[in-house]
Amino acid sequence: MKNNILGFITYLLATILFSPSVGIILLAMKENADRCHYYKGKWNMTDIAIGIAAVSIGIAVRYFFDFKLCL
Repeated sequence: MKNNILGFITYLLATILFSPSVGIILLAMKENADRCHYYKGKWNMTDIAIGIAAVSIGIAVRYFFDFKLCL
């Protein structure tokens, strides 16, 4: 459960600070690595759902607060 919360926060902050694309790419890379190393080739739907929820909330925050990081 601790790793799910840390992953949620990571995907949420990446989406808010950078872009939704970065959040999705991080989610895909991490879950693909987990699938290969921990879940014997099967996708863990719980982790994917948590990641998608975090990215969705991050998109909503960016939209409603018009948050953009200008580098």
